[in-house]
Amino acid sequence: MSLEKNLDETLEWFKEKISSNVSSYRNNAMKQIRAISDRIEEVKTAAHRFDYSDLKDPDVYQNYATTIYDKTLEVFEQIQAPEIITYNNLDNFARDTNNKINTYMNILSKYLSWLKRDRSYKTKVKTLDRALTRLKEELHIFENKTMLSYSEIINFEKVCDDITSLIGLVDRIQFLEKEIESHKDDIEKLTQTIEKNEKDLIELKNHPGFQQLEKNKKELEHIEISISNKVSEIKKLSSKVLRAADSRKIELNEYDKELMKNLTKDPLGVFVKENEGYRGVKAMLNTLKEISKEPAIQMKKEKLQRAYENIDEILNDEILEIQIRAQFLVQQSEAINDKFKEMQLDIKIKKLEDEIDNLKIDRNRITLPLRREKEEKGKEIDTISKSVEERIEEFTSKVVKLIL
Repeated sequence: MSLEKNLDETLEWFKEKISSNVSSYRNNAMKQIRAISDRIEEVKTAAHRFDYSDLKDPDVYQNYATTIYDKTLEVFEQIQAPEIITYNNLDNFARDTNNKINTYMNILSKYLSWLKRDRSYKTKVKTLDRALTRLKEELHIFENKTMLSYSEIINFEKVCDDITSLIGLVDRIQFLEKEIESHKDDIEKLTQTIEKNEKDLIELKNHPGFQQLEKNKKELEHIEISISNKVSEIKKLSSKVLRAADSRKIELNEYDKELMKNLTKDPLGVFVKENEGYRGVKAMLNTLKEISKEPAIQMKKEKLQRAYENIDEILNDEILEIQIRAQFLVQQSEAINDKFKEMQLDIKIKKLEDEIDNLKIDRNRITLPLRREKEEKGKEIDTISKSVEERIEEFTSKVVKLIL
């Protein structure tokens, strides 16, 4: 059975569960830190013997000695022992102390080389040197023994760190939610404007003319299919005739040649542009039928026969009715479009569409950074919380469900 706990409860509960595992490591680390602090105090005490600042007219060596004392305080006063014992805090303490010692040694190398020339400083130099050596030895033990041993409990501390991170992430998400909510009125105003513009846009697009244009378009598509079916074999024959004309095997005037090309590419357009009764097409088809008998035109008999049947159907006005209907539909559509241009309907629609798009962008931008951060924090919470639950079970043999 799993335990359900909020983050604060989980943190305290887990710390209590692992206290017996980590207390000895932390006590040992604290003891070693106190030892290092004692050695630092020894260095400061040894350096105090170099202080000649109370002299009225100190010589050069005495000035160097006082500088050593001042620099000692300056360097080592900055070292702060960690109040909370964790591996990261101990590691930072060790690094900081090491850096300060290296800095201090560079300072000593500059001034002690002069003081060693004066025998009166010999004992003081040795005392300071011994104190510094003991400090370095203590730090060496800390880095190579205490820290190495302490690393055994890093995994326990990592769970505590992750729970603390989760607490911060949850607090951040709550803050972001409040920030998003604070923009509710601004978003609502923009939403109302967008909805009004969208309503106006729908009204414009629902103009009867648009509906008629759509109906005309669909009917013209059906007519185009019908005409294409009627000229399918004619197109094949026309292609053969055009190739023969291009290779000069037959004679073909430019008008018929152009009409055959157009019939191949856009049969509906050809009949729409022709006058009622499509005389030009009929004349061309008669020419095509006559030329197809030339030896230069090679086509299978059955295909040629189907082409003749198509030609005869067109010559007998079998598509006259749909030609007239197509011409009416095209003219009606053009008239509607002309009316729309006169009304500047396309401009009004485009203006409304652009305005709606811009308003949506403005509305989105108001809380976009906040929502993105919230989403990112949410993903972090999912990943970390799952990991924490798994490691708690591993370390305590207890199944804990985090309440976020």
